[in-house]
Amino acid sequence: MFDFVRTHQRLAQGLLLVLIMPAFVFFGISGYDRMFGDGDSVASVDGEPVPRAYFEQTYRQQVQQMQQMMGDNYDAAVFDNQATRMEVLENLITRQAMLADARRARITVTPGEIQKAILDQHADLRDANGKFDIEGYKRLLAANGLTPAQYEAQMGQMLAVGAVERAVADSAMVPQTVVDGVFASQENRRVVRTLLVTPRDFEKGLEPTDEQLKAYYDAHASAFDLPESVDISYVALRRTDMLPKDVEPSEKELEAYYQKHRNQFNEAEERQASHILLKVPEGADAAAKEKVKARAEALLAEAKAHPDKFAELAKKNSEDPGSAEQGGDLGFFERDTMVKPFADAAFGLDKPGFTDVVETEYGFHVIQVTGVKGGGEKPLAEVKPQLVKMWREEEAARRYNQAAEALSNMVYEQAESLKPAAERFKLNIEQAKGVGRKPAANAPEGSPLANARLLEQLYAPDALEEKRNTTAIEVSPGVLVSARVDAHHPQRRQTLDEVKDTVRQRWIADEAARLAREAGEKRLAELREAAGAKDAKAALPSGLSEENTISRSQPGRLQQPALKAAFGVPADQLPAWVGADLGKDGYQLVYVEKALPPDEAARQRLDTYRTQLRQLMATADRQAWVDTLKGTMKIDRHLEKDSGSGDAE
Repeated sequence: MFDFVRTHQRLAQGLLLVLIMPAFVFFGISGYDRMFGDGDSVASVDGEPVPRAYFEQTYRQQVQQMQQMMGDNYDAAVFDNQATRMEVLENLITRQAMLADARRARITVTPGEIQKAILDQHADLRDANGKFDIEGYKRLLAANGLTPAQYEAQMGQMLAVGAVERAVADSAMVPQTVVDGVFASQENRRVVRTLLVTPRDFEKGLEPTDEQLKAYYDAHASAFDLPESVDISYVALRRTDMLPKDVEPSEKELEAYYQKHRNQFNEAEERQASHILLKVPEGADAAAKEKVKARAEALLAEAKAHPDKFAELAKKNSEDPGSAEQGGDLGFFERDTMVKPFADAAFGLDKPGFTDVVETEYGFHVIQVTGVKGGGEKPLAEVKPQLVKMWREEEAARRYNQAAEALSNMVYEQAESLKPAAERFKLNIEQAKGVGRKPAANAPEGSPLANARLLEQLYAPDALEEKRNTTAIEVSPGVLVSARVDAHHPQRRQTLDEVKDTVRQRWIADEAARLAREAGEKRLAELREAAGAKDAKAALPSGLSEENTISRSQPGRLQQPALKAAFGVPADQLPAWVGADLGKDGYQLVYVEKALPPDEAARQRLDTYRTQLRQLMATADRQAWVDTLKGTMKIDRHLEKDSGSGDAE
């Protein structure tokens, strides 16, 4: 399982709410609450609960996704907190409201639509022959704590909600005058030449007095604060170290292990089928319904007479667009992945062939079963490599759990030192200096520096003042850590003597920037005066850059302040001089010679602007739609503000 996930990192890193597209199933757009049980909930929308189990799973997935995306830059304090929990809750409430609207619109999701989405988005789950890796799909779901039924429920809802969202987005309109205005603002051009007054030209000879250094230090004192920190020692018990690589079960142990887990090696029976779906029009009476059924019966008779032409019949007649493109093929599936009438018919045949016409909530189906596999028990010899791996993982986990309990007791009972635990379990005592209260951005996984709970304990009175071991905490799956404080460094302000060199460098940089700004402003006034006395272009100073044509979308080397200044002059007042303070980069003088309309290359981007504006409008329309939906529904939020107390409303 884990090997598969490691080799599909792109997929694994994209897991959030919906991890990948689902298996080929018929599933309505209701009932994810059933998939997660009828127990505790964190909210309800018009009486429909948001199950706590589903909320917690979604929250964990979101935090994990941020960890994967940000790597060393991940800060648990920013993402793993109550604010994020409330945001996840609100997103689920919004999703529930949109789902209710999708139900009202009587939107359903067919297996063909789901299949098409899978094949379109996840080509890397197809083998060299184009066959979708169902087993890989199941392993990926299992690795992320989802059953097919849970995932398929989520997926059915997502596609249904997506259909309603697209309808809202497609209605978004942007007037051409708005498109033209934004386009002109971003693509109108200016011809400019620049001259930079750099702080480097003023640094020579700058040397602050002691009084100036003291004044600068006093004015910026907080910049020289050292945060509170501790130096620590710690031991880490790792599950991966519990079992030597050369340890394997004996044949007798392996046989016993196989007998104990043999039910896991029962290969579920699967059927491969193709179908033709004929939908019943909404609101159809009995006569209209019978007419659709009669057409299905006729297609069944034709398919039985010419089995080799089933794919052709499906492409021509099926109203399931996804599978129709595949000649009606649904691939292999297990019984519980199809709605019951369809599954009963497909699995009711002893061998490949045709079922009777089947009616489901989607309409009438003409079904051809084309393959049968599975349904038997795999012998030990066939599953031996997998069995050995399972045994090793279980044995390592068993040893780890035993050692973890003993380690936890020892670091508590002998809290004055980590040495007894290190000696008993053959662990190295590791050190870390300058450990702050918040997880370090560059701390590797499994390090105490990356675990907010352990850091919290290090700064608790027991550890900080009494110098006791922390309790053993699992800082990541299979990594148990106990730590102790060797030294505590309270927050303090560094003295001027400690940071004198830094203060000197900063004073010189700031002073040089100030002098450059003053010189630049003086030069700008002189250039404007000279330009007013005679032709502006004749008054151009030496050192100017070559002409550059810029726009707001293509600013060249102009920084934002200079760009804003260059376009702040009305076109009918050009040529003109402008200037911009760039802070520590100096002062930039800009000679704006003339204004130009967008060029042909820019005009080719006009459709891009239209699309982007339409997307912005669609986003605004979606939010307005969501706000309207939520305003018409009774929403009850009852997620605790913190563990064990409070009400979020």
